[in-house]
Formats: sequence, structure tokens, C-alpha cells
Amino acid sequence: MRQEHLLKEHETTYRLDRSFRREVVSYIERCHLEDGGYFFARIPPSSGTDTYFAVKSLSILGVKPQNPEAVVNFFLNWIREGTLGGITGIFNVVEVINELGQITDELRSYAQEQIMVCENKAGGFGALENLDVEVTSELQQTYRAVRVLKTLSTRFDQNRIVRFVSGFLNPDGGYGREGRSTLASTFYTTEIHRLLGAETAKISTVDYLRSRETNWQVNFDRGQVSFIEDLFWLVKGLANLGEKSDFPDRVTRFVLGCQRRGGGFSRATIMGIPTLEYTFYALSILREVGVL
Repeated sequence: MRQEHLLKEHETTYRLDRSFRREVVSYIERCHLEDGGYFFARIPPSSGTDTYFAVKSLSILGVKPQNPEAVVNFFLNWIREGTLGGITGIFNVVEVINELGQITDELRSYAQEQIMVCENKAGGFGALENLDVEVTSELQQTYRAVRVLKTLSTRFDQNRIVRFVSGFLNPDGGYGREGRSTLASTFYTTEIHRLLGAETAKISTVDYLRSRETNWQVNFDRGQVSFIEDLFWLVKGLANLGEKSDFPDRVTRFVLGCQRRGGGFSRATIMGIPTLEYTFYALSILREVGVL
């Protein structure tokens, strides 16, 4: 399935054939439920977040959902029923429906209004304290809000967002609250800066990410458990700064080691069940290192 040959620095020797793509697409579509959305557990009702991961993963593989109209209606029904709200919900809907090219004026108006009421006093979006355990970073909701607003070409105070995000910069070049840099917060910062065309403290932030990459490499060599979301934040953070992984083959080998029978990917190589979320992370990483 893979052909190996020598490539220049930062490029992987791995190549994946069409059977790999077909297998992953088949896994994703097996998670498509009768209500139009997707859920990795394959039990109704579908999950908005899993539907986002499914459609985005299919896009990476160069295909659309088998029944795109059903996916759109799955989300539009939420709007009709008045059950769509919150930054994450709006983000999932806008991302998916925009991916499928079916943004409507009704959705645009609704989404803009719902996002703007979530602006916080510090200059970002969403809660500042008592974050839900599923929120990976204090900047996650701000990123999602900015992504929605930019997708919908909404006018908003971008400089205020940049100032807010800059407050999380730490001396080591990473981002995170209370002086503790994290890969997640650093990734979301680079995403926000990229969307807004703002300058990241590139040299110091690249240094931070390279340091984390070196530590990941050491842990990888020692056989210590690594998680695919950490690698996603690391590789994507570097990509947002115009950089590539120094260890593309080992990154690829780790990701492929997370694949399970049936085509989906799990969180780690040594344990875990496949989910649509981890499959999205895997495909995103493989694309960045040049395998897909």
C-alpha cells in the first residue's frame, strides 16, 4: 500500500493508495444516521460536532457526503425548531453548510446574531471562567466565533480580538493562561492570527513548538503514550506559521498506528476505539505532512 523513496527534508517517504481513502470514507459513511447527521457510536440522534468532523474529513479526502441534502436538513431542522445555539453549535452548522455550499441568508443572519451576543468583556468570545471539561483551551470558543464571523464576512472589531489573544502570550513563546503554555492554546492563537491576517510572535512561537516537537520525538522513541490531538495541534500550529514537522515519517507512522480495523482512527496507537474526531485529526495531520 505504501511506496518508499528518498525525498528532501521535511517530506515523508510514505504514500497512501486509493484503498486507504476508500476504507476511511467507508468508515465515515457507516456513521451516517437516518436523521441526516453523523455519530461515531451509530446510535441516534446524531451529533452536531461529529457531523462537522465527518464532513470535514470527507473534504480532506476529496469527496462529499453520500447524501449532502440530508446533512444540511439535519442542521436546518435545529434552526426551525429553535434548538440551535451557542458558539460550538453555530460553528458546526456554518462550517458544514458552508462546506456544502448552501449558506442561506436566514442562516447568515441567525448565526451572526447568535455569535455576537457571546462576546465577553475581555475582548474574546465565550466564558472566561469555569470552562467545560470538553473545552480544550480558553481560546477555543474565540477561534470558533472568529471563524464563523470571517466565513460569513461579518464586520467586527478584529483589533480587539488580537489584543485579547496577545494577553495569553508567555515568555516561552507559547500561549495559555496564567503563564502555562499549551499546544491547544498555541494552535488556536495561530489559527486566529491566520484568519485575521495578524502577526504572531513567529520566532518565539516556532521555538516553543519546535521544543514541544523535540519532546514528542523523545517520548516517541521511548515508547511513551502520545495522543493524536496533541500531534494535531503541534503540526497544524507549525503549518499556520509556514513550518513543517522535522519528523514527517515518524509522525506518519504514529498516525497510521492509530488506525483501527474498519478504517477509523483512535486517540493513541496502543489503545482506544475509533471516532470521527480522531479520524479528522489523523487525516489533517497526514495532509500536512504530505501523505494525502
